[in-house]
Amino acid sequence: MAREYTTIVLHIAADRAADFEALFERDELQRWEDYTARGRFLEARLIRCRYSALQAEGIQDYVLHVVTADEHAHHEHDDDPGFKAYNERADAYQPEEPTVTFGDLVFERTTAPSPGS
Repeated sequence: MAREYTTIVLHIAADRAADFEALFERDELQRWEDYTARGRFLEARLIRCRYSALQAEGIQDYVLHVVTADEHAHHEHDDDPGFKAYNERADAYQPEEPTVTFGDLVFERTTAPSPGS
């Protein structure tokens, strides 16, 4: 099965952004460590946007980008009771629904790892 690429733009209330990051670190980051250790997540990152065309006044956008081993890994995570509980708490920081995309890789370029890394 092919990898799945998921990109979600989270629209977080700007005055609650630091609290959201603390919640994410406390409640979701450990789950990411588990999923990456088991090879279910191949890459996972949360990016605080310095610019976002989607970002409204009073909102801090974050990009959540995850590459899963396959679509089953994505569903495994979304069905995880711990994630469901975290997601419910995180909803309180989001005055707008997230923008969600997922799909298949068409083209990619990467640099070679530097020696010794």
